[in-house]
This record gives sequence, C-alpha cells and structure tokens, in this order.
Amino acid sequence: MTDPRAPSRPEPAPHAHHLLLYGDDEQFLAAALPFAHDGLAAGEPVFVATTRHNTALLRHRLGSWAEDVAFAPAHWYRTPAQALLAFHDRAHATAGPSRVLGETPWIGLTPDQAREWNRYESLLTLALASTGAWHLCPYDTRTLPAHVLRAARLTHPTLTTGVAHRPNPAHITPERFSAACDSAPLPEPPVDCGEFRFDGPQQIADLRAFTARLARRAALPADRIDSLLICVDEAAANAVRHGGGAGCCRMWTTVAEVFCEISDPKGTLDTALAGYLPPDTAHLDGRGLWIIRQLSDAADMRTTHHGTTIRIRISRRR
Repeated sequence: MTDPRAPSRPEPAPHAHHLLLYGDDEQFLAAALPFAHDGLAAGEPVFVATTRHNTALLRHRLGSWAEDVAFAPAHWYRTPAQALLAFHDRAHATAGPSRVLGETPWIGLTPDQAREWNRYESLLTLALASTGAWHLCPYDTRTLPAHVLRAARLTHPTLTTGVAHRPNPAHITPERFSAACDSAPLPEPPVDCGEFRFDGPQQIADLRAFTARLARRAALPADRIDSLLICVDEAAANAVRHGGGAGCCRMWTTVAEVFCEISDPKGTLDTALAGYLPPDTAHLDGRGLWIIRQLSDAADMRTTHHGTTIRIRISRRR
C-alpha cells in the first residue's frame, strides 16, 4: 500500500516533544499528514487528540488510512493531571515507538486553568521520557491568545514545521517551569468561609463530616463528594504524617466550584513536581498527592515560610 501525499520525514529523537505553530488548515495538514502517514507506514501506533475541526480534516485527507488511526474519545482533556496520566500510560504501554498528535483545548480557559495546562505541556516531556513516543503539539496562531503562544515556546524542547525539526532555544526545563507556576501566591479565602481545625489523626473523621456537610450544602453531586472526601483525607494525612501533625481546613464555594484548603503551618513540600507523575510502585511517598491531582479538577500546592497549603477544587457540575 502506497500513499503519494508525503515523502518520508527525518526520524525524530526518542520521546520528542515538538511544537507546531500553524496559521491555516494547509499548514496544519502539511505537518499532521506526514506525521500520521509515516507512523502508520512504519507500523507505529498513531493516536490523535485534537480539535473537532482538525479531526475532521485529518479523517478526510487520510482517507482509508484513518481506519488505522486511534482518535481520542470525548472529554480526553478533562483535567491536566488526567490528560498527563493518559498520555503517560499510552506511551509506556507501547513496546516501541509511537506517535501522538495532541492539541490542548485552550479557548475559554481562565488564567488559573491556562497556567495548569501550560504546566501540563511542560511536564509532558517528563512523562514521555524513557519511551519511544513522539508527541506533536499543534498551536493555532489564528485563535490562541498571545500568552498561550509565549508559554508554548517555553514548554516544548523541539520546534517543527512538519518538514524539519530543530531544538528550541527558548525551552526551559519542566522543573524550572513548574516551579515558576507556583511563584504566584494563592488568593486569600473569603472571610466567611467554613473552617475546621484538626490536631492529630483522631480528628480526621470529624474533618470528613465537616467536609461532607458543606459539600452537600453546596449541592455537590454525590460522586464528586466522594472524590472530595478522598482528597481531603490524603491532604490531612500529609499534614499529620509529614508536617506538624495538625492543620486547618477551610471551605467555600463559587458559582462553578467548591474549594477545600488544607493548611499545615509546619509542613514543607517541593511542589514543582509533587503528584504530577505516577508514583513509583515500590514506594508509598507521593501517592497521596498524586491521588489528589487525579480526583480533583485542580489542586494548587504551595510551601512558604508559613507552611504548606493544598487547595483542592471540585467542579459543581456533573
């Protein structure tokens, strides 16, 4: 079976994480078509998680080749932590090279949400390390805000046009980029937020009851309450076991989210990479923070001279 649409392209470096800036449909296809075609021709799994428009373009132009491409299900990009895990697991489950065309959904994000998706893009380089995955990240220069495009140039180690790729001189390490994301202080909770202080493991059950009561008052769906309680358990256990043994839980709601914050005045935490990548199965440390990131819609973690704060955010929508 042959395809005249594209010649072979240069072989990428292992676990390459490429940035593609495109300004029209043909520029997108000029990179995406050979990327998918060459992978299929080499017997490599090809996975596509892009916009609805670009998915339709690719399906049409690939023709019968599209039958061998795996396209992402709906809601693939539900949260940055879950998308990072999904791509990590796909790459590590493949015995050999694989290809992913992944286009993050940027439109309509709040500044906080955009920051976490920027961090996801940076940490994706670490998630692909030691695999044969080649990840192509398209960014539409026609529609994306300038701050998203600026961050894209910092989070991708390689630039590509589809015809050629080269090292990105603007790239900074994931550890440094993620640490910079945590440099901004968290906004103060509202003065009328609910508050529960706990001291030692014997009060964790009371903390759970406090959390569940306020979550039900906020009309949080039952499955979301379950996720929140697990997150609160893990955050409180982190304070009890690794911090000062005591802490404070504050809760409040907005139209869209329930916030639950666990503060430990004596805790210390390196937040740059904490809980983002799957923990080593041989060790228990770090597992709780990873669970929090997987079950919440977002989790902000900060360590200052005032201690450690873990702020959990759960969407009020089903």
